[in-house]
Amino acid sequence: MTDTDGTAGLDRRLADALERLGHGMRSLAQRTAREHGLSPLQQQAVLALARHPRERREVAVLAAEFDVTTPTMSDAVTALERKELVTRSPGTDGRRRALTLTATGEEVAHGLSSWDDPLTAALAAVPEADRATTLHTLLRAIEGLQRAGVVNLTRTCTTCRFFGRDEHDDPDVPHQCHLLRMPLPLTDLRTDCPEHEPANAPSRGKQRSSAS
Repeated sequence: MTDTDGTAGLDRRLADALERLGHGMRSLAQRTAREHGLSPLQQQAVLALARHPRERREVAVLAAEFDVTTPTMSDAVTALERKELVTRSPGTDGRRRALTLTATGEEVAHGLSSWDDPLTAALAAVPEADRATTLHTLLRAIEGLQRAGVVNLTRTCTTCRFFGRDEHDDPDVPHQCHLLRMPLPLTDLRTDCPEHEPANAPSRGKQRSSAS
């Protein structure tokens, strides 16, 4: 894909920009992980458990979230157990074990939470309207990658069964959240919603709607 002047086409340039951004983020993540004696995957697991502490998380769930095999994630969690950052409690079936951060793990998570500060500082210099449009565009791209089977598991607004696309005329508030029953501004689009339900799994949502 090239433009008439011979330069790379817009889509290719966007992909290249995202690739460079990804390299920068990996560098930031590796630096912070090393400072805390963790691997990047161990860091991701700690931060995931800290984001939604009341949500039940298991090894297989984290493996799907970060697109790694269950044995790979299990090894990472075992290492976190040895470092006394994570504990596993028996599940209701006696086999599946929920993961919980220890007090030390919560302290480490707090220290890790600023790993992407250089990026968020750079984004803060961009006008909010541009940031909102960029977020919307990236979530649409992630949605497409999930449909193509490239991305395994996302909990974004655009992949949720409660998401109503383009139901309003306002370009700044075009969508609807049918769970909250309110318009959804571009600035409020979520990348990791604890209430997310996949668009192809309606049963649980119906039960919740009938109970509300």
